[in-house]
Formats: sequence, C-alpha cells, structure tokens
Amino acid sequence: MLDFRLKFLLPVLLAWSLTGPAAAAPWLCTLPDSLVVPAGNVTLRDLSTSPVPSAAARILLVAGGQPGTTVVLDRRTILRRLVSQRLAGGVGFRGADTTVLVFRGRVTAASRLQEIMKKALEPYLPDAAPGAPATWLELQYTGGDLGTDGEFSLTPMWSGTLRPGRQAIRFGFQDGGRSRVLPVAVIVHHFAQVARSSRRIPHGARLEDGSFTWEWVDLADGPQGRVTGRRALSGLLAARTLEAGSILLEQDLKSPPVILAGDPVELKLGRGGVLVSVRAYARREGSLGQTIPVKNQLTGQLVNARVAGPGVVEWRY
Repeated sequence: MLDFRLKFLLPVLLAWSLTGPAAAAPWLCTLPDSLVVPAGNVTLRDLSTSPVPSAAARILLVAGGQPGTTVVLDRRTILRRLVSQRLAGGVGFRGADTTVLVFRGRVTAASRLQEIMKKALEPYLPDAAPGAPATWLELQYTGGDLGTDGEFSLTPMWSGTLRPGRQAIRFGFQDGGRSRVLPVAVIVHHFAQVARSSRRIPHGARLEDGSFTWEWVDLADGPQGRVTGRRALSGLLAARTLEAGSILLEQDLKSPPVILAGDPVELKLGRGGVLVSVRAYARREGSLGQTIPVKNQLTGQLVNARVAGPGVVEWRY
C-alpha cells in the first residue's frame, strides 16, 4: 500500500515543485528581433515587449554588458532561466525566436584615456628655463578601459602649476549623467641648472662662484631642495662642510651674521601699538631674520628676539 501511494504522489509533488502550490496564470513573453539597450545588466523586463509578472521581470539575462558589443538571446535560454527560478508556470512565447541585444556606447581604451589626460595637464606644466630642454610629463593611469554611453569629458581636479617630480592628481570623469573620479600618478620632468662644488668647502666658509660648476639636471630625479638656476653665491656662507662634487642644497646656504655674540643691540619691545627700545646684549650671532637669545640690560631677562638689521632685534609679547 505504501509503494502505491508513493507512485501516486511522486508525479504530483514533482509538478508542484516546478509550478508552485497553485497553477500559474498564463502569460506571454514577446521577443523583438533586436533591441538597443544601455551598457550594463539586462533583465526580462528590459527584453519582453509585453508585460511579464513582477517576479519573472527581475530575472537577470545578461550581466555587465559592455558598450559597443552584442549578445544573442533565444527562447530556450530564457525558458531555462525561468525554470531554474521556478517561474516557468503559464509562460508562452511569441515574436522572434532569437533577439540580438546591442549595447549602446563604446569602450575607450586606457591608452586613449591616458593620452587625453596628458594633454589636459599640459597648461599646468612649469615653463622651461631659457636654454633648458622642454618640460614634459609622464602619466600613470591604472584604471583600465572605460565604457562610455556617448560623449565624455575628463577634467583635472587641480589648480596652479605642477611641481617637478612625482605627484598624485585626480580627474573628474563625466559621461552624460554619470560621474566618477579617476586617480593618476604624474611625474613632471623639469630641467634646471644646479651647482656642484669643485673643491672641499669647510663649514662657515664664504662661498665663491668659482668654487662651483653649473650643470643641467632633471629635477624629477635626485634630492629635493637643490639650489637651482645660475645665481651669484658670493657673500653667502656654507652651513655645512661641502665635499668636492657635492650638489648644493638650499639648506647649505646661510647669510653672514649681522650681529655677533656679545654685541650690544637695540632691543625693540612691542605690545599692541606700543613700541619701546632698551639696550641688550646678543648671546649668539645671528643673520637677518634669525631668532637669537638676547639679554635685556634693564631687567636681566633673556628673550628670543628676531634680527631686524645690524645691531637691531625685535621682540613682541
């Protein structure tokens, strides 16, 4: 008796598993011969020209369609998707046996995007110095090809002049109503003359133009802060010992002191709009603009004052 019941119930259970607990109402899926769609995903709602049940309408037929490509769908493929989701009950087909999907737009190659970006950054390059090689840039974009649904624009999110060397830049990408940010790395090759010492120069020694040779270099390579552009070095002091062949850096330069340790100085004390002067003594030598300790002769107090000129320091409190 048990075997007889199983043989009777098995077809019923199988039919129920395919069609659901109750028979589905009949409905039609109408296929066009061809259809132009935006790039991206395509569901049954996008494909059928006649209304379909809401559950069936959400079935994904194509994922991530690329601009400028085509995909062919036939009734069997669609029916298989419906069966796998248990949504095939009551379905009927009419119209074309197959539909050719054409995805709008085109794919723009990464190399083309990089070319557009480089051209957009050219107005931001620093001007080449007289007699120097032309300034140029490298651009490294790793975002890959992009699908576009029509005309697009790439705008650098940058203002001012690009500096020599490597830096990160962002581009705004606009494609119709869509927008995104594309990061890139930019290396600006800008050339300048730098000074190289032709002999050993001790710390504190006066610099002389004849002690240096000037050579063209690419500022994208080598240390930052090099003294650039041929300039007069006479009158400046070496802030460190420079070995022969050393590249001169801005931090290697210092102006000669205008105040020596122990010198009497005029200490100008300022507060608000009131300024008074008292006599003081420098406790350390200082160049113009440096801050040095001085001792107020009137109060004996030590203050750190800025060197304003020969024999003059200022302190505001």
